[in-house]
Amino acid sequence: MELKFVAATRPAKPNASLLRRQKLVRKIDQQIGYVRQMIEGQSVRAAWAWMDDAGSYFLPIKYGRQPLELKKGMFAIQCPDLDHAEAALCTVRGMVLHGDFDSQLDKVSTDIRSRFTK
Repeated sequence: MELKFVAATRPAKPNASLLRRQKLVRKIDQQIGYVRQMIEGQSVRAAWAWMDDAGSYFLPIKYGRQPLELKKGMFAIQCPDLDHAEAALCTVRGMVLHGDFDSQLDKVSTDIRSRFTK
């Protein structure tokens, strides 16, 4: 293995949007694990995915307890089964890392912070 040396230093203050992305990616990774447990037949309490009466699964993406608005007026992803829910989580994870949800994350985090002001 060849090492690549660079003249880079760690920034003094981390970027807020990058921290939000990392927090959401950690939660998505946790949800992927929960969906895998559900596929194996185990019961999971904190899973985001839920099933309706027709057997379709719905997957909201949450930041804290707030669901993100994925598209205008749409807060969940419909999946025919749990395998598709796992694939959808992996796709959303990539989108979060690309910064596709930065505006939604900024809005939700502002809403959450506003509740703590006096």
